[in-house]
Amino acid sequence: MSFTYEVQQAKKDAHEFAMITGFDGKIRDLVIPGSIDGYIVEAIGNHSFSGRDDIENVSIPESVKILYGFAFHNCKNLKKITLFDSIQDYYDGVCRQCDNLEEVEITVNNSWFEVIRSFLADNDKTLRFLIHTGEKKAQDCENSGTSGNGNSGGKSGYLTSCLTFPEYVYDFNENTMARTIQFSIAGSGYAFRECVDRRRIDYRQYDSLFEKAVIDGGEIAQDISVYRILYPVELESRYRSVYEKYIRDNAEKILERYVKKCAYSCNNADDILLIRKLLEHRELFGEMAVNSAIELSVQFQDTVLTALLMSEGSAMAEKTVTEFAF
Repeated sequence: MSFTYEVQQAKKDAHEFAMITGFDGKIRDLVIPGSIDGYIVEAIGNHSFSGRDDIENVSIPESVKILYGFAFHNCKNLKKITLFDSIQDYYDGVCRQCDNLEEVEITVNNSWFEVIRSFLADNDKTLRFLIHTGEKKAQDCENSGTSGNGNSGGKSGYLTSCLTFPEYVYDFNENTMARTIQFSIAGSGYAFRECVDRRRIDYRQYDSLFEKAVIDGGEIAQDISVYRILYPVELESRYRSVYEKYIRDNAEKILERYVKKCAYSCNNADDILLIRKLLEHRELFGEMAVNSAIELSVQFQDTVLTALLMSEGSAMAEKTVTEFAF
């Protein structure tokens, strides 16, 4: 089993590089190499992995500058892509029809956010971005007087934020009398996507749209509020208060949802980390919410999750689980 590739020649300086064209064999975690047979890997070719149902995670090195059209198109089980802001050319359809794609993790070393814009333009579904911004940017944000960086679980020396972008739908209606086609946009996702520029993310604009996300539905609002509290990059106190109130008002539902997700994923490392980070904000989750979460984890017979919840619970929570178990 190995990668297939073609040797290409750069137009600007005529240097040769490798363009990945596929992979022979089945693979769940696809890690694109930085070099192959002495050639630096700078591109992933058209339809290189299109239509594959075995790939769940993709990791792309910083050497890659070009993602050609439909590179991962219709990868039905693809859940996460990890890459850098080194992408200079992102062609149409790279991740289109990847219906299970949940998260894109990107390391931004050159203050270049264009690749985030490209992913968002390419996919109208809900997407979460875990963004590691270089050290200089982190220092600038810390010196600006905004909220702490919440970098637990992030890269050392980087400022880590986590933003959820809701889905949206274009709705077309034909007005036969006027002989025109009218269109509208349903859902807040399009407005959230406008918060990303080539050189920056407007966190203030992003936070101001939260009321629209609440209208979209509970899960979207839960993810936005939770991840903004856990990774509070440039989070102003007025918006922090809004997010904290929403979490307090929905604490039981939020913990229940994430506990179920963790149990169903058989304690995936990312899900466990999320629960652990949530429980660090014990002031947002009342005793009733924690007790309910413990009961639920006991129902799933998940000893790891139960132990984690118990470690952050109260004496009453321990009594609850004992009574429930017997």
